[in-house]
Amino acid sequence: MAIAKRKAVFTAEPDQLEQIRQLVDSGRYRTSSELIREAIDEKLERVRRDLLTEQVASYCDAGYADEDADLLAVQAFDRE
Repeated sequence: MAIAKRKAVFTAEPDQLEQIRQLVDSGRYRTSSELIREAIDEKLERVRRDLLTEQVASYCDAGYADEDADLLAVQAFDRE
């Protein structure tokens, strides 16, 4: 089942709109909406990765990574 799309309005620089039009006219994208959806997906994925990286860095900076390393080492050799 396809999810219904919603319309949104955005503001862009004239040169950005021209580049979008050129990509659509060249056949790279069927519509400007397709290009914009792909661009949004790519940006959201980068933001998710950046947030995860920040969370891991914060976790490590708080010293938890050292505790985890010690725990993993004990568990690795504590098999009977």
